[in-house]
Formats: sequence, structure tokens, C-alpha cells
Amino acid sequence: MTAEPLDILVTFARLGLVSFGGANLPEIERVLVEQKGWITPQLLANGFALGQVMPGPNMLAMTNYGFAAGGWLGAFAATLGFYGPTALLSAAAMTAWQRLSRWRWLPSLRNALLPFGAGVLLAGVLVLARGSIHSWTGALIAAASFALLWRTRVNAALIVVGAAVLGAVLGL
Repeated sequence: MTAEPLDILVTFARLGLVSFGGANLPEIERVLVEQKGWITPQLLANGFALGQVMPGPNMLAMTNYGFAAGGWLGAFAATLGFYGPTALLSAAAMTAWQRLSRWRWLPSLRNALLPFGAGVLLAGVLVLARGSIHSWTGALIAAASFALLWRTRVNAALIVVGAAVLGAVLGL
């Protein structure tokens, strides 16, 4: 069953507007996987992982999710919906931020948003883990990858590719 392009456009516009840096995976999962049934948890995790190793925004997977929901027209609607409104709002916010940069309360506002961002990122990690880690071996690979990213200066793309190769060799 192919979704209607207008439904895809509106759905992805809403997702784009409630995502901070694209890092609102719990809501994306709830809408696209559970509510709409347009993609699977595995496609969500795979798209996000692929976005991590590709140049550009990691949420380019939205185009792929739109394609899964409605073919080429769905891909176009998802991309336009997810990025269009937020690009316009970002331009307006940057203009306002520059005008308000002299206000003394602005650093306090920026600092107040940090815990919110950390919570959104943690929720995204949990969604990815739930959709990607299905065994103790997978959990160990994920933990080792995190430790390497945290403690070394190894390129993240190499760690992702290495974990993928190891997972493929082990049949995960």
C-alpha cells in the first residue's frame, strides 16, 4: 500500500519541526513505524546508521523513508516536508538571534536548552539500540564501538564500518 504524497508531506513536515538536529528518533519511530507502518524498525536503524557514514546531514535517511512510504513521489514529499519548513524557521531564528545577541539573558537561555538536547540524544540512542541490538554479541560490539569513540580519536566512519564488518562476519 502506497501512502498519499500529501500525507507524507504533512507527516514529515511535523517530524522536521519537532526534531532538533534531526535527533528525535523516538518520535520518528512512533510515527513512521508504529502509527503509520510505513517503515520497519530495522529500516529506521539502517537508514540512521547509513546517514552516519555518509557526508552531509545524518537525517538524509528521511528521503529513503519517504521512498519506502510512497515511491519517488513519497521521497520528494518527505524531503521537502522534513527540510523545507525547518530551513525557513532556521533562517528566521538566525536573523532574530543576531538581533538579540546583545541581550544579557541569551546565554542563560542557551544553557537552559542543553539538558533538553542531552535527553533527546539519549532517547535516540535507546531507539537505535532497540532496533539494532538483538544479542549479547551485538551489545558488546556496540559497547566497544562507543568506548572507542569516547576514548580515542579514531574516525567514527572507520568504527561504524568495522562494527558492521564484524557483525556481518559473526552473522548478526
